[in-house]
Amino acid sequence: MEQGNTVDIWDAESDGNSLHNVSPQFYDETNIFQQLPSYNSVRSRSKSLIPQDKHQSLTRNSAAVSSSEYTHNESDMFVDGKRPLRELPINMAEKKRVREKRYCDSGHLTSWEVWKQSRWKSLRRLQDDVTHAFSWLELWKRPLNEIEGRYGTGIQSYFTFLRFLVFLNLSAFLLVSGFVLLPSIYVTNMKLVQIDTERLQNISVSAPKCVKYEVYPKGLVSFYDRILNLFSGSGFMEVSYMFYGYYKFGVYEGLSYSLPLAYLLTMIFYFLFCLCWILKRTMNGFNQESMLESNENSRQSVQIFTLWDFCIKETSMGELKHLCIMNELKTDLAEQMYKKRRLERTARERAFLYLIRFLLNLFIILLLTGAFYIIYKATKLSQHFQRKERSIKSLAFVTEFFMEYLPPIILTTNNILLPYLFWIIIRYEEYAPSTEINLILIRCTFLRLTNLTMLVFSLWQQVTCSGGINKEDCKSCGYNIHYQCWETRIGQEMYKLFLFDFLADISFPFCVELPKKLLIEHTTFQLPKILQKQQFHIPENVLNIVNGQTVVWIGMFYSPLLPILNTIKYIIIFYVKKHSLYNYCRPAKRLFRASSSKTFFQLTLLFGLALALIPLVINVFKVHPSRACGPFRYYESAWGIIPEIVGGLPQQTQNVLNYVKSEVFLSILIMVLCMVLTTFVALVRANRRTITQLKRHLVLAGKDKKYLVKKLSTHSQHQRNNSSNSIEDNDET
Repeated sequence: MEQGNTVDIWDAESDGNSLHNVSPQFYDETNIFQQLPSYNSVRSRSKSLIPQDKHQSLTRNSAAVSSSEYTHNESDMFVDGKRPLRELPINMAEKKRVREKRYCDSGHLTSWEVWKQSRWKSLRRLQDDVTHAFSWLELWKRPLNEIEGRYGTGIQSYFTFLRFLVFLNLSAFLLVSGFVLLPSIYVTNMKLVQIDTERLQNISVSAPKCVKYEVYPKGLVSFYDRILNLFSGSGFMEVSYMFYGYYKFGVYEGLSYSLPLAYLLTMIFYFLFCLCWILKRTMNGFNQESMLESNENSRQSVQIFTLWDFCIKETSMGELKHLCIMNELKTDLAEQMYKKRRLERTARERAFLYLIRFLLNLFIILLLTGAFYIIYKATKLSQHFQRKERSIKSLAFVTEFFMEYLPPIILTTNNILLPYLFWIIIRYEEYAPSTEINLILIRCTFLRLTNLTMLVFSLWQQVTCSGGINKEDCKSCGYNIHYQCWETRIGQEMYKLFLFDFLADISFPFCVELPKKLLIEHTTFQLPKILQKQQFHIPENVLNIVNGQTVVWIGMFYSPLLPILNTIKYIIIFYVKKHSLYNYCRPAKRLFRASSSKTFFQLTLLFGLALALIPLVINVFKVHPSRACGPFRYYESAWGIIPEIVGGLPQQTQNVLNYVKSEVFLSILIMVLCMVLTTFVALVRANRRTITQLKRHLVLAGKDKKYLVKKLSTHSQHQRNNSSNSIEDNDET
């Protein structure tokens, strides 16, 4: 591309792929310029892309372009733009020139254009002021800045993730309270007359045993029974807005609001909202990680010059960060040593190592199978015990409490013991250091979430009489007759699991970390490693709160007020973990970068959301709702209200909805999505080629700098030699 007397280097090397927003790089065509590696590389490629006669004419007509002219050409690109001056990638002198140029150009504008420009600036300034004002209302802003200053961005990202979950649960509570809780309170307080009693009479005639629902025991209730009811969700808790069974909706006189439809759509909308929000944060994390990718050839230099966290102001944390950088370098060297050892292994050694890994993974599968079986048996035993009549003996309180919380106790024990075994087993598998960490995280994540899935599966078997359970109990009602309101029973199990997880998180710092600290401070001899000061491991803490959030997602349909309890829980955990970090714990030696931490957090949370949606979708579409309680007692499934509502709409609306469900519309939608996906894939490939060319340009620029430094040193040495020779000649004369 010829422009005046300049040569566009990039057009010559673009190979037909233009770099849209990259400004052309101009150089002075001098002797030193023609000797640069980048010039020779571009020249060799341009000979194959441009005809020889045109290439020679471009070279002959090229003249010198000063650096000031290049700067003016670059800054002229921003004169007509609307970006604020502080966002322009140019120096202060050029910003002043751009501002003067814009001021002069404004004289040629019409009054309408001047008014629009001033209005746009005023709105932009107002937006900045409002954003700055609302930043003071940001939750936990000062504590998060303090944590970031003391311990860096890695640990601060955990507390930021905790704040995100607080808002996620708070939004769920606002949706449920606005569309479900407040309308149900209105119906209860106004004592509206239910006009669809024929359905209830039909159910009572066809299946009289299914509509019996005895909640409260008759007579006086002892104090320890009330305590047990509070911790188990039974008794007075069961007949409250906390659980699904209390929302007995129907058609009421003078009320056109469909409460069952609002209940179902609120849940669907909230889970879609969670999915979109988590996906958005995950994509942002991937974008940050892609920006931090480095070349393997310059990995050590990148680590040395970029790993330091400038948010740190504590001396102890600075020393820890030094140790972390040293550990990163050691880990990188260990990776290289591992690759070297892997190449030096013989075929016999590789076969033996693969055999060891196979046996160890088989042992891990056996451990997980045993853990799943224990959870299954504990759930079955606990459910069988709860169906019996409770004893009134004072000694039975401890027994009942233990049996009520047997599944959460087994679940928590598995989550504590098995990760320690994973750390022991991984030593004998001989993986690379980074692979070891990732594999441990994958195994721990799989363990926690699948344990929870096994608990839900065990409850589902009890409800649906599957898996060898007596199927005679499910013939009359479509579900186990011993579970008069099975949705409330599942909600109670999730409530107990949530409560036990909360008590474990609160008690661990004061029952484990505090005694360790006191033991270290008051002993003079060397303690074993297990008794040393507790480390604040980010992955383990994240897995704990993700596990708790998955419990809330599973139980939200059966216990609508569980999100507000989880909001309170995470607020308390924030301050407890902050107190524990400041006083009882020390940061782990292996720190996480904020970008990688956020991506790991969001992916784990996304996996938990997917596991929570699977049983919910099955229960909504397949399992018969309880006939004795709940908003969907009149339907064959919870989804059955949707066809009924659609059937009451006008015929034109029904035709539109039927067309949306038809194969023709789905085919068109799939074709459009394929076209959009193809467009995005093409854009990704084009951006990837652009990034590759930019990386190549950076490599050539580095070679140019090395060459210029070498030339400069040679020239300086030559000048010093000439000056010394001239001094010697003067002395001789």
